[in-house]
Amino acid sequence: MVDSAASIGDDVVIGAYSVVEGDVEVGDGTWIGNHVNLRKGARIGQRCKVFHSAVIGEIPQDLKFGGAILWLTFTSPTIA
Repeated sequence: MVDSAASIGDDVVIGAYSVVEGDVEVGDGTWIGNHVNLRKGARIGQRCKVFHSAVIGEIPQDLKFGGAILWLTFTSPTIA
């Protein structure tokens, strides 16, 4: 499922059962595996690879997290 507010580049492959939320950017030529969850604020550069079952942009598990807006940026090319 890809939210209509997400920005998806050219030649991007998104695997089965992956979720791309709104306010996500995915660069040209990036490969997203199956069951990947790209959360709000994720920025994935060009020619990156995100492997199966990865969750990118989830809130931290640290109990001290105060709810600030988070952005996670992968530059080109990155493998996660």
